Amino acid sequence: MKWSDFEHYLKGEHLAGKRPIVTIREIVIEETHAQAGRAEDKPVCYFAGAKKGLILSPTNMRTLRALFGDDVAACQGQRVQLEAVPMRVAGRDTLPVRICPAPAQPRPAAEPPATESQPAS
Repeated sequence: MKWSDFEHYLKGEHLAGKRPIVTIREIVIEETHAQAGRAEDKPVCYFAGAKKGLILSPTNMRTLRALFGDDVAACQGQRVQLEAVPMRVAGRDTLPVRICPAPAQPRPAAEPPATESQPAS
């Protein structure tokens, strides 16, 4: 067990340098507490098979809108790739999670057309 197992929301450190491709399960509004004593309602994105949700930043909301349109429900079931991007904000280093388009899925190899053998006469 790790201390990060007790955290409810996904952070860049949780990705451990990986760039997972995930499927959006749902986006809901939740009360978050980014600063002590201050509650704020924010959209949170949950992914299939994952417990931790990603609090959506304005940047990630713009990305989802560009990828899937203005209807939040259109994001459900869509695949995206997550990436932790090191940044310096207000003089300190941060590691926010960014949503990126998922690479195209490889198409299954086409099977050759079935041919029926005709009996020789």
